[in-house]
Amino acid sequence: MGDLSISSFKAAMMKEFEMTDLGLMKYFLGIEVKQSADGIFISQSKYASDVLKRFNMLNCKPSPTPVVIGLKLNKDDGSSLVDPRLFKRLVGSLMYLTATRPDIMYGVSLISRFMESPKDSHLQIGKRILRYVCGTKNYGILYSAVDDFKLIGYMDSDCAGSIDDRKSTSGYAFHFGSDVVSWASKKQPIVTLSLAEETTWQPHELHVKQYG
Repeated sequence: MGDLSISSFKAAMMKEFEMTDLGLMKYFLGIEVKQSADGIFISQSKYASDVLKRFNMLNCKPSPTPVVIGLKLNKDDGSSLVDPRLFKRLVGSLMYLTATRPDIMYGVSLISRFMESPKDSHLQIGKRILRYVCGTKNYGILYSAVDDFKLIGYMDSDCAGSIDDRKSTSGYAFHFGSDVVSWASKKQPIVTLSLAEETTWQPHELHVKQYG
């Protein structure tokens, strides 16, 4: 019945407007979509390869992680200045890649803070992220069919993690059903006035009624 309704809708639209049925979505704004019995898989492998080629990193040695654990960056670390236009192109390219790659969200958010006056140390972190992408070009997100829909959120925040202004960085990831649907990593706009130890939030489960 569902397939019949979709076919009727497409026939009505094609009668009213000049349209072409291209079948199942395979590619949209740089995002590759693969639909199979296992679910819907979205990735940006071609875009990732284009970015690596753009910055001459297509054949680089892959890195096991986007950034090192406990990485701290600051505005003036004594390293030399780099071309801000090059750095902005790098950050912009990586930022679009986070549309299907939450695993690089923190690192990209971190280096994006230094686009006004980027240093060589900031550029090297960007190149490390590229090396990680080189080894994980085919990574993406798989949305598979599940019977038990739950909205689960993971949240965390460091404690005055920024060396320059002592502001904290917060991050979150929300899963609905089979995989992540929303994620972010952002420095907080204000400095917390109260003193508190750094804590790690445990996941909170919200049970959502399944429609249909």
